[in-house]
This record gives sequence, C-alpha cells and structure tokens, in this order.
Amino acid sequence: MGKMSVSLDEQSWSWLEEQAADAEAYVNALVHQDQQRKSELAVLKQSIQDGLDSGVSERTVDEIWAQAKQRYQAKHG
Repeated sequence: MGKMSVSLDEQSWSWLEEQAADAEAYVNALVHQDQQRKSELAVLKQSIQDGLDSGVSERTVDEIWAQAKQRYQAKHG
C-alpha cells in the first residue's frame, strides 16, 4: 500500500473530521468512488459512440422501444 501526505486548510480539515472518524478510510472511499464513476463514464461514452457509429435505423421508434422492453424483460424477468 502506498502512503501519501496531504495538507488541508483548516476549514477542509474540520469538514473532513466531521464527515468521518477515520480520514484515511474516507479518502480511500472517495478514490474508489471516483474510479467507479470514471469507469462508468467511459462505458457510457463508448456506448454513445457505438450508437453514433451504428448509423441510422430503418425501424420505427415504437419498434425500437418494443425490442428494448423485450430485452429488458428477458434480462430482468
């Protein structure tokens, strides 16, 4: 495990102490949350790009929604 020292101004330090009894665990949780968010954002961006790259559909909006509902129900029961 790596170690890092971080300097915070008094206001930030006070806020951090109010948020968590264990500042190190709190900061680790923030890092993990940011990693997860960035991973999810990358998936979203790739999905948008895939959609743009797929071209224009010849199906109607109703047909697309019907297929999306079928896929969702098959996956989630």
